Amino acid sequence: MSLNKDFYWGASSSAFQIEGANRADGKGLSTVDVRPVKTGIADTSVAADFYHNWREDISLMDKLGINAFRLSISWSRIYPTGNGELNNDGLAFYDRVIDCLLDHNIEPIITINHFDMPQALIDQYNGWLSRKSVEDFARYTKTLFLHFGDRVKTWLTINEPLMLMYNPGYNGSHYDRADETTSSNFLILHHILLAEKYAFKLCHQLIKNGKIAPVSAFQNVYPLSSEYEDVSAALTAESILSYWALDVAVKGSYPKTTYERLNKLGLAPKVSHADEIIFQMDVPDFIAFNYYSSIHVGGYHQTEKFIPPFFNFPLFSVDMGEERKTAKWSAMSSDSNGLVMSARKLFDRYQIPLMITENGFADTEEPDDSKKINDQERIKYLQEHVSACQEILGLEIPLKGYFVWSFLDSLSGREGYSKRYGLVYVNRDDQDLRDMKRIPKQSFYWYQDFIKSQNN
Repeated sequence: MSLNKDFYWGASSSAFQIEGANRADGKGLSTVDVRPVKTGIADTSVAADFYHNWREDISLMDKLGINAFRLSISWSRIYPTGNGELNNDGLAFYDRVIDCLLDHNIEPIITINHFDMPQALIDQYNGWLSRKSVEDFARYTKTLFLHFGDRVKTWLTINEPLMLMYNPGYNGSHYDRADETTSSNFLILHHILLAEKYAFKLCHQLIKNGKIAPVSAFQNVYPLSSEYEDVSAALTAESILSYWALDVAVKGSYPKTTYERLNKLGLAPKVSHADEIIFQMDVPDFIAFNYYSSIHVGGYHQTEKFIPPFFNFPLFSVDMGEERKTAKWSAMSSDSNGLVMSARKLFDRYQIPLMITENGFADTEEPDDSKKINDQERIKYLQEHVSACQEILGLEIPLKGYFVWSFLDSLSGREGYSKRYGLVYVNRDDQDLRDMKRIPKQSFYWYQDFIKSQNN
């Protein structure tokens, strides 16, 4: 594959999953810092300790050869109480990281919010369930743009809003029947989408040559069969899981037929005239999307199997396939063709450039006797999906970049350090910090060689 010099070959991360130091230098607690975790699972207090090892980690990124790194900023590191006094030590930390990345010719791509809301805003008004969150998010965003906008030109808004709306451990809000789909979930999302519109507008107002995008966990949906019930359910699932939020971001309104169906179920949020005006404000410059695998959907039926909350919906049923094996974490089988399908669907619907901001393979890994991690399954997965990028570009779809999730082994939201996505192994487990040594995996060297081949 030969791409132009502006194409991003990158890797991704998020603040709460790698930084640690969750009480250091004035940082306030966030929702992910106080969320309940299963016994024996690591919390956010140390994570991968990027906060104290960022120089070494950026040197490894330079060795890897990536030209962009996607990171997020912790809202509660900037505003410890969410809307009170500014924490200059928090700004200074990200100044150092951003400047170091730029010194290594690695462009920082910054996610404004990746699941971690300041816990103080939950205490004040129940977080995203309150419309007050929109104003506070806009203030936080404006601070980032004014402070970092001279150096950071590419921004992402709120990571995977549908994941956020369904996970009380992330959004932190208190509402009834948290294990079911209710109007509370859609009200949380409604406020997120209003807040996102202010981010688009402020970016374009405050940052010269600034570009900004929403971040979707795009769900490429296949019907379980060619029967009408399954095909119809698949269309509904894709509309809710993938287009509900993106239509607001790009088109300025919810998908009409889906809105009416959800309204009949008492789920759709009320859209006031003021909301309509905000929804018609600035639009994004591109769409960032995260893709891991496709899903298969049929007509709704009850099941005893575990279904993730964002797939547990009364209008369709997701076939989760066989139960995952002990050391294998991908609930769905790999489907690089689904990445091509996702790009086709997104570009045909929205006609703006795309960026793949997460794509990766999770496994349970430990170094062998020679201290190496020979992660051939991850390499095969990445090879297939990089080839899919070539096919996407061959279709004349403007793809801006591809980011592996993740650079470091990161703290998993539910499985801690037994579930590892990283190109770089972090020598710790859930209960023992060990020495936190960084060990590049074989996939690191594969990606390094691949990037070199693109630069020759």
